[in-house]
Amino acid sequence: MANQYNVFIAVDFFNADILFVANSSGELSRKVIKAIENHKLESDGAVRLYRSSYQSFKAIENLMGRYHLPFHEAARPKGRDYESQTTNAVG
Repeated sequence: MANQYNVFIAVDFFNADILFVANSSGELSRKVIKAIENHKLESDGAVRLYRSSYQSFKAIENLMGRYHLPFHEAARPKGRDYESQTTNAVG
């Protein structure tokens, strides 16, 4: 099951834009470190890291592009089951 989640994603500190995508955590780390060294990241290099399946990543990219959504909105789980579980967990 661990092999299913083989897309590693670095997102800006505000969780809005995808900065880097890689096939391994090491590759992603190298990309982030290189960007920090070259002063190409805002927020002093603070990023959020995620791991996803290829299918989920493509769906997120599609939603972001089609509806101009930030990452945190496109990646949020949708559906009746998710909503009811959230309500039950909180309330």
